[in-house]
Amino acid sequence: MKKSLSFAVLSASLVVPGFASADCGDVTITEMGWASNEVVTGVAKFLMEQGYGCDVSVVPSDTVPAVTSVAENGEPDIVTELWLNSAGEAYLRLEEQGRVERLGRVLDPGGIEGWWIPTYLAEQHPELTTIEGIMA
Repeated sequence: MKKSLSFAVLSASLVVPGFASADCGDVTITEMGWASNEVVTGVAKFLMEQGYGCDVSVVPSDTVPAVTSVAENGEPDIVTELWLNSAGEAYLRLEEQGRVERLGRVLDPGGIEGWWIPTYLAEQHPELTTIEGIMA
Protein backbone atom coordinates (compact mmCIF):
# COMPACT_ATOMS: atom_id res chain seq x y z
CA MET A 1 0.00 0.00 0.00
CA LYS A 2 1.43 3.34 -0.92
CA LYS A 3 2.31 5.53 2.04
CA SER A 4 0.80 8.47 0.14
CA LEU A 5 -2.51 6.91 1.09
CA SER A 6 -1.43 6.65 4.70
CA PHE A 7 -3.85 9.17 6.05
CA ALA A 8 -6.75 9.36 3.67
CA VAL A 9 -10.06 10.77 4.70
CA LEU A 10 -12.38 8.79 2.51
CA SER A 11 -15.93 7.77 1.97
CA ALA A 12 -16.80 4.17 1.32
CA SER A 13 -17.73 5.02 -2.25
CA LEU A 14 -14.22 6.31 -2.88
CA VAL A 15 -12.37 3.29 -1.55
CA VAL A 16 -12.65 1.50 -4.88
CA PRO A 17 -10.85 4.10 -7.06
CA GLY A 18 -8.07 4.37 -4.50
CA PHE A 19 -7.18 0.70 -4.91
CA ALA A 20 -8.06 0.04 -8.53
CA SER A 21 -4.50 0.33 -9.80
CA ALA A 22 -2.59 -0.74 -6.69
CA ASP A 23 -1.24 -4.12 -5.66
CA CYS A 24 -3.24 -4.09 -2.47
CA GLY A 25 -1.58 -6.51 -0.05
CA ASP A 26 -1.70 -5.66 3.65
CA VAL A 27 -3.66 -2.56 4.66
CA THR A 28 -4.28 -1.06 8.10
CA ILE A 29 -7.36 1.10 8.64
CA THR A 30 -8.68 2.85 11.71
CA GLU A 31 -11.94 2.31 13.50
CA MET A 32 -12.92 5.17 15.76
CA GLY A 33 -15.35 4.90 18.63
CA TRP A 34 -18.40 6.49 17.01
CA ALA A 35 -21.17 4.95 14.93
CA SER A 36 -20.60 6.66 11.57
CA ASN A 37 -16.96 5.58 11.58
CA GLU A 38 -17.79 2.01 12.49
CA VAL A 39 -20.06 1.86 9.43
CA VAL A 40 -17.53 3.51 7.09
CA THR A 41 -14.72 1.25 8.33
CA GLY A 42 -16.87 -1.85 7.94
CA VAL A 43 -17.86 -0.96 4.38
CA ALA A 44 -14.29 0.00 3.43
CA LYS A 45 -12.93 -3.26 4.90
CA PHE A 46 -15.54 -5.30 3.03
CA LEU A 47 -14.85 -3.60 -0.31
CA MET A 48 -11.08 -3.89 0.02
CA GLU A 49 -11.19 -7.57 1.03
CA GLN A 50 -13.97 -8.79 -1.25
CA GLY A 51 -13.34 -6.54 -4.23
CA TYR A 52 -9.56 -6.25 -4.25
CA GLY A 53 -8.24 -9.12 -2.18
CA CYS A 54 -6.61 -6.89 0.44
CA ASP A 55 -5.62 -8.26 3.82
CA VAL A 56 -7.21 -5.58 6.02
CA SER A 57 -6.31 -5.08 9.68
CA VAL A 58 -8.60 -2.80 11.65
CA VAL A 59 -6.83 -0.66 14.26
CA PRO A 60 -8.92 0.79 17.11
CA SER A 61 -8.07 4.47 17.39
CA ASP A 62 -9.28 8.03 17.84
CA THR A 63 -8.51 11.29 16.08
CA VAL A 64 -5.46 12.50 18.01
CA PRO A 65 -3.76 9.08 18.31
CA ALA A 66 -4.39 8.38 14.61
CA VAL A 67 -2.86 11.70 13.51
CA THR A 68 0.08 11.23 15.89
CA SER A 69 0.71 7.69 14.63
CA VAL A 70 0.60 8.76 11.00
CA ALA A 71 2.98 11.67 11.72
CA GLU A 72 5.46 9.53 13.66
CA ASN A 73 5.16 6.07 12.07
CA GLY A 74 3.37 6.55 8.73
CA GLU A 75 0.65 4.17 9.91
CA PRO A 76 -2.18 3.28 9.77
CA ASP A 77 -2.52 3.28 5.99
CA ILE A 78 -6.03 4.73 6.01
CA VAL A 79 -7.95 6.85 8.48
CA THR A 80 -11.54 6.32 7.40
CA GLU A 81 -13.14 9.35 9.06
CA LEU A 82 -11.51 12.39 10.58
CA TRP A 83 -12.96 15.53 12.13
CA LEU A 84 -10.57 18.31 11.22
CA ASN A 85 -11.59 20.47 14.19
CA SER A 86 -10.00 17.81 16.41
CA ALA A 87 -7.02 17.00 14.18
CA GLY A 88 -6.35 20.66 13.49
CA GLU A 89 -2.99 22.03 12.54
CA ALA A 90 -1.16 18.70 12.79
CA TYR A 91 -3.26 17.20 10.00
CA LEU A 92 -3.03 20.32 7.83
CA ARG A 93 0.78 20.31 8.17
CA LEU A 94 0.95 16.66 7.11
CA GLU A 95 -1.27 17.46 4.15
CA GLU A 96 0.89 20.46 3.13
CA GLN A 97 4.00 18.25 3.34
CA GLY A 98 2.39 15.74 0.99
CA ARG A 99 2.49 13.02 3.65
CA VAL A 100 -1.29 12.55 3.64
CA GLU A 101 -3.98 12.76 0.98
CA ARG A 102 -7.72 13.25 1.22
CA LEU A 103 -9.66 10.87 -0.96
CA GLY A 104 -13.21 11.92 -0.23
CA ARG A 105 -15.82 13.15 2.16
CA VAL A 106 -17.40 10.71 4.59
CA LEU A 107 -20.19 13.08 5.62
CA ASP A 108 -21.16 15.16 2.63
CA PRO A 109 -21.96 18.06 2.78
CA GLY A 110 -20.67 17.84 6.34
CA GLY A 111 -21.54 16.94 9.89
CA ILE A 112 -22.50 19.17 12.75
CA GLU A 113 -20.43 19.04 15.88
CA GLY A 114 -21.18 20.89 19.07
CA TRP A 115 -22.08 20.74 22.69
CA TRP A 116 -25.70 19.85 23.19
CA ILE A 117 -27.94 20.27 26.23
CA PRO A 118 -31.61 19.35 26.67
CA THR A 119 -34.17 22.08 25.92
CA TYR A 120 -35.53 22.00 29.47
CA LEU A 121 -32.06 22.70 30.85
CA ALA A 122 -31.54 25.63 28.46
CA GLU A 123 -34.93 27.02 29.49
CA GLN A 124 -34.13 26.68 33.19
CA HIS A 125 -30.56 28.01 32.79
CA PRO A 126 -30.31 30.28 29.72
CA GLU A 127 -26.74 31.17 30.70
CA LEU A 128 -25.77 27.66 29.55
CA THR A 129 -26.70 28.41 25.93
CA THR A 130 -23.38 30.17 25.20
CA ILE A 131 -19.79 29.13 25.78
CA GLU A 132 -19.25 32.33 27.77
CA GLY A 133 -22.15 31.43 30.03
CA ILE A 134 -20.81 27.94 30.59
CA MET A 135 -17.35 29.27 31.37
CA ALA A 136 -18.80 31.75 33.89
